[in-house]
Amino acid sequence: MSQRVLVLYASTHGHTHKIAQRIGAQLDRDGIHANVRSVHEYGEYADLGKYDGVIVGASVHGGHHQSEVVTWLGHHHTRLSAMPSAFFSVSLTAADDSDEARATVRELIDDVLDATGWTPRETVAFAGALQFEEYNLPTRVLMRLIAHKHDPHVDVHQDTDYTDWAAVDRFAEAFAASLRATEVPS
Repeated sequence: MSQRVLVLYASTHGHTHKIAQRIGAQLDRDGIHANVRSVHEYGEYADLGKYDGVIVGASVHGGHHQSEVVTWLGHHHTRLSAMPSAFFSVSLTAADDSDEARATVRELIDDVLDATGWTPRETVAFAGALQFEEYNLPTRVLMRLIAHKHDPHVDVHQDTDYTDWAAVDRFAEAFAASLRATEVPS
């Protein structure tokens, strides 16, 4: 019987959803059935007993991960900590290859884990995207200012994807391999 993994995510502008879908597709290619669901769609009272593992993802906005994911993790942290689980964080800060940015990303992830009591087996950060076409006007103006501060050459008239998709695939492959390694023979 194929192992099952829940890939749960929160996405404000859709990019974390794309990453979750990519993780799910890679798990499926690796022979693991992936159920990719939004935290809104799946709800607070998820039946985690039907899964062999869980991957949770959230993006950073205004210096914090989405509160609905933090709340969900707080409700399920004990069960999640007892099973193969992982957390992926998506932010523009992760696109910055500096010690300061890496420390900030680590702190953002640690804030989620501290707030929820969850101890996943793995955490990873993926760079997000500037999605000017998805932003409302105030967000578009703010993101243009931020973008120009960090990269004066960014084209604010089109979306820019900073995600290392090969790293996303490697993360999913590694999770699948670790899950298969823990599989109990029937």
